[in-house]
Amino acid sequence: MKEIVASALCIASLAAFATTPEDVAKEKRYPVRYCAVTDTQEQRAALIETLWRYDPAAVTKLWPEGKVPMKANDKPIKMMESELWQRNLVVTDINDPFFVFFPAKGEGAKPMVVVLPGGGYLQLGWNKEGTEIADWLNTLGFSAAVLLYRAPNQRDAALCDVQRTIGILRRDAKKYGIDPKRIGVIGFSAGANLTVRASTNWRKRLYERVDDADDFSCRPDFQLPIYPWDLRHRGKDNSPWRDWVGMDLRDEYPVDSETPPAFIAQSMDDFCEPETATAYDFHLKRAGVDSTLRLYTSGGHGYGLRRLHAPTDAWPLEAASWLSRFRRP
Repeated sequence: MKEIVASALCIASLAAFATTPEDVAKEKRYPVRYCAVTDTQEQRAALIETLWRYDPAAVTKLWPEGKVPMKANDKPIKMMESELWQRNLVVTDINDPFFVFFPAKGEGAKPMVVVLPGGGYLQLGWNKEGTEIADWLNTLGFSAAVLLYRAPNQRDAALCDVQRTIGILRRDAKKYGIDPKRIGVIGFSAGANLTVRASTNWRKRLYERVDDADDFSCRPDFQLPIYPWDLRHRGKDNSPWRDWVGMDLRDEYPVDSETPPAFIAQSMDDFCEPETATAYDFHLKRAGVDSTLRLYTSGGHGYGLRRLHAPTDAWPLEAASWLSRFRRP
């Protein structure tokens, strides 16, 4: 009876969006509101196993043993069940960061994008803002690396992880079959915050040199902050979740003329406030940086590529068009 009531409530409230796993796989559509079968612990465990699959040979650990800067602890990575109903695995306690490489098909050196999932610097959405984004980038001819940067509450360490990742990719460009002069970053929510920080803090690494990967530039060649969060000055209670003030960026995002070109997307009803994207776009353009801003009337926050039947459904197509300039050297 409990299962019937739960299913009925789900169908009643989400009928316009619910679909089957088969439809998701067939259509490559990822509806944000998806009623996954997670009634029992066994079903949840099976779904976690499905969502967490990746090729172990595609994994690159960022730091040599014993040389992880700003390491918080040795806790193992933790899987969370909070978004399994969306077929999205959320992970946290990331203390030994790594990236998973998703190569694009075809001959020649490919452009490359580092993917930074969001989660408030508390956790990371592995599928919705990670592997699904990598798959999409592959269809556009871009190789991708989904980075599990450090969390929770390790903002500076996360920046170290992005800087280190870009250095590794440039050093080992031949190994990965990528063009070291076409390495960009895309991030979502907190991952968009990290995208902006990496794009404005590349002249000096936040850690001491580890090896020759750190001799290569960590400047992204382009950036895509999608529904960015927490860039502007905070209100009197210093909350990162509400009451931002003004249109100036905080000092940790020093935009200048060498900041990489940007594609920025956000909705007007995003709790992170459209002024966040607007402020970043303004400061980029004032510095003479090529910036493309897309504001949508509705769509909220945290949708990734998933269809909402809202104006934000357009962002992947517009981003793909913008990215086309980087498909060739």
